Amino acid sequence: MAAERSSSFSDAYAAPDECDSCPPEEKPTKRPRVIVIGAGISGIAAADVLCRAGLGDIVVLEATDRIGGRIWSIEIESDKGLKVELGANWIHGIDLNPIFCIATKHNLLSTQYKGRNLGKKMMFLTETGDPIHTRIIRDVDLEYGMLISECEEFYKQQVATPCENDSVGAYVEREFEEKILRFVGEERRLRQLMLGQRLLGECIISGAHSMHDLSLSEVGCFEELDGVHYVIPAGFDSVVHMLKKSIPPERILLNRPVTKVSWDCFGAIESGGYPVCVECENGEKFAGDVCLVTASLGYLKQHAERLFWPRLPEFKENAIRNIAMGTVDKVILEFDRQVLPDEVFRLEMVWDRRNMENEDVAQRWIKKIPSFEAVSENVLVGWLSGKEAEYMEKLTDEEVGKRCCEAIAAFLRKTTKHLPNLKKVTRTFWKSNPFTLGSYCHIPVGTEALEIDRLAEPICSNSNVPVLLFAGEATHSKFYSSSHGALLSGEREAKRIIDFYHH
Repeated sequence: MAAERSSSFSDAYAAPDECDSCPPEEKPTKRPRVIVIGAGISGIAAADVLCRAGLGDIVVLEATDRIGGRIWSIEIESDKGLKVELGANWIHGIDLNPIFCIATKHNLLSTQYKGRNLGKKMMFLTETGDPIHTRIIRDVDLEYGMLISECEEFYKQQVATPCENDSVGAYVEREFEEKILRFVGEERRLRQLMLGQRLLGECIISGAHSMHDLSLSEVGCFEELDGVHYVIPAGFDSVVHMLKKSIPPERILLNRPVTKVSWDCFGAIESGGYPVCVECENGEKFAGDVCLVTASLGYLKQHAERLFWPRLPEFKENAIRNIAMGTVDKVILEFDRQVLPDEVFRLEMVWDRRNMENEDVAQRWIKKIPSFEAVSENVLVGWLSGKEAEYMEKLTDEEVGKRCCEAIAAFLRKTTKHLPNLKKVTRTFWKSNPFTLGSYCHIPVGTEALEIDRLAEPICSNSNVPVLLFAGEATHSKFYSSSHGALLSGEREAKRIIDFYHH
């Protein structure tokens, strides 16, 4: 049973500017003891900034046996030296992206996967193996791009949406149908299928089950960074390992799941008068001046009520409840030889999904994969999101591999006689992972973007001393759901500590 809130803490919570508003003479000058929960990129980035600023009295508590969190690179067995990403995949744009700066500095970048027969061609095929004409693809992409831009303008211009609690999916489908009224028959059907395929890809980008879940009025608060999207051949986690170099190894403790965070807005609870005490599953306790929480939103959704004592203030629990945590998974298929035709790096599978919601999830889950991309000649990677991704996690490798191969063979039936032999299936389990319980966040219908700011607000003592801080992708109002947003949020909270303690 969750603990009841204590009314004695009702006036203890301050917004970020209030915490920073203490007159300089009232701010402490000591070196604080900092506890960081989570060694994902936000936690590691925060610890890096603190250590480089001379605030090395920190401990980073990581629940698993590795650092990186939802950044996780693995080596492919059949292609030694090739890294594939189980989590974050791309550096999105270059302008203002701190991950791009780190990767450039250490010469880690590549704009595409390398392979003897990998080119830049994409095959758009229907379930019958028939290609979709380039003209139709171009027309749909143009209209779709314009509609997505229109969706973003509702937030940017603060204009009312056409319907109350409108969604991105509903708006795009309504407007697209108006634009294709002049087409009939197969021309119209193929355009509808292409729109469905593009919306599938957008679900993966947004971390949503359906674009009907995404708030139309708020979607424009996310900011895209301009520039080419890069991959990191050495593995995306190499960025995290670069950041951790400034952190003394003994300050990062692995296999330390946190079971309780006790905090006191009045200044001291236990363990030598420190206002925060963090207890781990193994019984270890860590006392400190401030605790930075970088646990995933999915984890907070399930555990926040029992994790914090006393419970978090109502505005914080509401933010955790109202921001949505989506599931996006990957399926990595290793074959014994080249799969796609020469010069083709992506198979775009244009499913007929018009009645898909009426199908049983056991039949429809495969239709949530919009494409398979060749990261090498014999390795394909597919993505899927939402309820179908969660269902896929419950299947065996054999069941997943069989369905994927059947689908690929069906789409390639007119270009490839026989698929090569499947050697191995690797997939992600982000929803089943007890420490992530999802992939990344989005703003659902009925929720305002300000909830992300509320999740990011620090909790301060009665004397305006920051006690609990929050970082992670779900706390960055412009770059939520992204790895660079996670990194920047960690740096933001580290700088908050530095500024407060006069360093």
